[in-house]
Amino acid sequence: MKQLLTVLGASCLLASSCSTSKPTASSQKKSSPNVILIMADDLGYGDVGFNGNKVIETPHLDALSKKGVTFTNFYAGGPVCSPTRGTCLTGRHYARYGIYHANVGHLPKEEVTIVDLLKEKGYATGHFGKWHLGTVVKGVSSKGEKRKPTLNFNPPWEQGYDDSFVTESAVSTWNPTEHKKRYHLNEYYHNGVQETENLEGDDSRIIMDRVIPFIDTAKKENKPFLSVIWFHAPHEPAVAGPEYKKKYSQYSEGKQNYYGCITALDDQVGRLVEHLKENGQLDNTVIFFCSDNGPEGIEVSDRRPGTTGGLRGRKRSLYCGGVGVPAFVVWPGVANAGERTGYISSTLDYLPTLVDGLGLAKVDDRPIDGTSLVPMLIGESSERPTPLPFMFTQKGAVIYKGLKFLTAKGELKEVYDLRNDRLETTNIYDKHSEEVEEMKTYLKAWDKSCRRSQKGDDYKSDFEPVDPWKGLKLN
Repeated sequence: MKQLLTVLGASCLLASSCSTSKPTASSQKKSSPNVILIMADDLGYGDVGFNGNKVIETPHLDALSKKGVTFTNFYAGGPVCSPTRGTCLTGRHYARYGIYHANVGHLPKEEVTIVDLLKEKGYATGHFGKWHLGTVVKGVSSKGEKRKPTLNFNPPWEQGYDDSFVTESAVSTWNPTEHKKRYHLNEYYHNGVQETENLEGDDSRIIMDRVIPFIDTAKKENKPFLSVIWFHAPHEPAVAGPEYKKKYSQYSEGKQNYYGCITALDDQVGRLVEHLKENGQLDNTVIFFCSDNGPEGIEVSDRRPGTTGGLRGRKRSLYCGGVGVPAFVVWPGVANAGERTGYISSTLDYLPTLVDGLGLAKVDDRPIDGTSLVPMLIGESSERPTPLPFMFTQKGAVIYKGLKFLTAKGELKEVYDLRNDRLETTNIYDKHSEEVEEMKTYLKAWDKSCRRSQKGDDYKSDFEPVDPWKGLKLN
């Protein structure tokens, strides 16, 4: 642990904590595979079959996970929606660009994203489902003026996507237009035009109905593609169609809806995989799957029956139940099929992993908080080389070498051994005083780095943040 700050230093912590390795021959064999990033919304770690759920049917996700590496220690970038989504595309913590919470801030155009890097390499780019990284109609938001809809106008068609079919935020998972409270001022927009057709029934199917044509167009044009598919399920209002509720008729109404909309999502993943297989594209497609955070946690009830698989905490918590999520990657020729790994990994790692594995242009010298997973996937790394930081509502956490450190009331007071105590039952703070001091120093330095980023210091242009800085409060 004493070597940590030496390893980080100014060149790593403040310039880039993503020192990627050179792509290997195996990772370069297919230099331009298709890339699909799938994300569920509020899906708990224990809500899928491949993590042991015996009730909710997810056969397609289970089968797909077996084609690649399943992560048992994977973390969403944050414990709520919008922040995690920013980390997926940038490899940078959301505090660096002011997305402190759901429906707060937006993804600045000055950020370099996976979309930018793949587009530069000739990829067709598409985004489908939930957006949640800014408003999609200037001056309008379902959240009203508190969302600052004009200042945070940032639709995907102005973020480099060739094709997009999105809502600003969450909608009902069945007949979305009929849930007026959720759909009012939160309509589907297809490339900037409000969509009015084919919006009935299961929302996951509605989304996939737009993904498939995009894939076919890319194939016709002989282009590799990036497809970001961010499902709304099982975020509330979680509603399942009759055929899916029937599968769970022995359970309560709330569980029928929750379980059913997850199975409906699973069916659409199966549909996607089958289409790729029929088109001869499956063996040349990288697929990442995860959730944006743990299951809803305001009220644990029949209406919100998601499960963390025993992990402590839920959505909005920095404990593992809030940020620990189901995840896997399928990468033919790189990720060994059927493996399960406890390697510490995160949505922050998507961008550096793709930069490394696909030989993409390196992001400039701005700080990157993720790290490439390619060395782990090809068997050259058994432990994450850099700390994994978290910040939410001015509380902080960091995972390093199997230990998780959390702050409370301005002090770093909790330490858990994730290798032997993933449920975070025993605080071993007293046994790691030296590491606590080092992690406190690390978090303070990282917080200052994020503050500089939020002011716009990483950008080569004039930049004014929408909201004031909301960093760590750490004594």
